[in-house]
Amino acid sequence: MIKDRNELKWLRRSGDEWRWVQQYISRHADARMRGNTERFARRKVEGYDQVVVDIADFEQTTEGLKFVTRLKNALRQHRYRSASNGRKPCTFSLPNSTRASLSRRAKDNRVTETEVVTMLIDDAEWAARKHSEREKTLKTTLALERMRSELAIESLKAQFEETMKHLERSTERLVMWEQAMESEQPPFEGDKENVKREVEKRLKKVKTVNAIIALSYDVPSRN
Repeated sequence: MIKDRNELKWLRRSGDEWRWVQQYISRHADARMRGNTERFARRKVEGYDQVVVDIADFEQTTEGLKFVTRLKNALRQHRYRSASNGRKPCTFSLPNSTRASLSRRAKDNRVTETEVVTMLIDDAEWAARKHSEREKTLKTTLALERMRSELAIESLKAQFEETMKHLERSTERLVMWEQAMESEQPPFEGDKENVKREVEKRLKKVKTVNAIIALSYDVPSRN
């Protein structure tokens, strides 16, 4: 089974470059590399993702890393010489410092200046694509978080409404008792401090829910 790997920055998924890379591996990888049991077992598997897995296997060793470097250089030459790779002459002016940097990069990497420009553009496209993917993932995450927040607010609103109904019923019973007994305070011989603490405990819950709902709608809460 092909393992999930990241996309190769230097190999385009579109087109059939992966096929050329697989052929290069078959022709130029030494016997020890090609004799890897895991790779040998899946040798008939083709596709871009398979190439990604093969390259990841090569990069586990020093010799494999050197081989991948040679492969990249060969791929650049293949792109440059490919008849199917349409080319159009371009003329543009560059600052002297940029021109010198371009020449230096080409010399250091033993490639042409055209290949350097192509690689830089490919890298920029790859970075832009990855940025777009991350942005899409972030938007999805934010949408889910917003949905969860809205559900939480709805739940708090329901709790608040239920608490207010309970408070309304309690107030109604108190008024009925006052009118029936013609007294504002019922006879009570218990611990008034305990009563006070219980009242504060119940009101604290109401105030907390009220404050959260008020913040979600950016309105002042009633304490």
